[in-house]
Amino acid sequence: MISLLATLRIAESRIIAGSPHGDSTWVEDLGADLGDAVKWWGEGDELDTEILDEARVGIEALLRGDEIAVLDRDQIEGKAACRLYQALIDARVETVMLDDPGFWRYVALAHVWNLVTWREPAAFAVDNSEDDGVKPKESFRRYVDGHNSRECLPARMYLRVDALGGLEHAQLAWAVRGSTDFWRSHILRVKAGEHPPLVRALVKRQADAATRLPTDPLRALAKELNRTLTNLVPALLTDSAADELVGALWDRQRARARLTTNDGAAQAAASIQ
Repeated sequence: MISLLATLRIAESRIIAGSPHGDSTWVEDLGADLGDAVKWWGEGDELDTEILDEARVGIEALLRGDEIAVLDRDQIEGKAACRLYQALIDARVETVMLDDPGFWRYVALAHVWNLVTWREPAAFAVDNSEDDGVKPKESFRRYVDGHNSRECLPARMYLRVDALGGLEHAQLAWAVRGSTDFWRSHILRVKAGEHPPLVRALVKRQADAATRLPTDPLRALAKELNRTLTNLVPALLTDSAADELVGALWDRQRARARLTTNDGAAQAAASIQ
């Protein structure tokens, strides 16, 4: 585990060190600057960090492989999430650790730093607009400080796969293109995201070009779904029941979107005449 103070100190040092080299924050040896900052406590066996190191190698291979040319950043995050999730299972990470911000700070610095900085490059750029010299932007903190599990990148990666119901449904973790807002706003931050059958039904429809919803109808659907869930016991929904529920709401939003589009086209034609 790593304290918040140590995390910010190490991260800021890495960001500043990379700034003279075209804002490159890639670090080859992620353990070199950790020193005594990593502390282990509690009972039981010590975490097998070699498994996480192996996951790091696989994740960084994604960033250097051919798929980076055909998948967007969020899809790469989804693929990387599956590798990290598997590693956490293999390392037998316990629930108490998954609930500890210090654990996620450790994972962020020691194992997925290069993915984090690649995924959120604007947040890890330096701010040289002040007279007191180059310094990191404040925005980088939420991706490594562990405070918000839906923002801290390694934590949200784990939650993405967990929301789908585990690695059995891994292919859905990267199925939706251009899905940054979809995952953060409509899955991980809402009640529906706590129920894998609903998440799978949502992801499958948003991944299909024939049924994909634009931003505004998708937001409306998410609100309507969460209102509907107040009258149900979502934990009891089977895959078929969840699919039927999401399908009905989805079709309603698609119909409304078409109606709005047609009305707009009619008004435009009338104005031309």
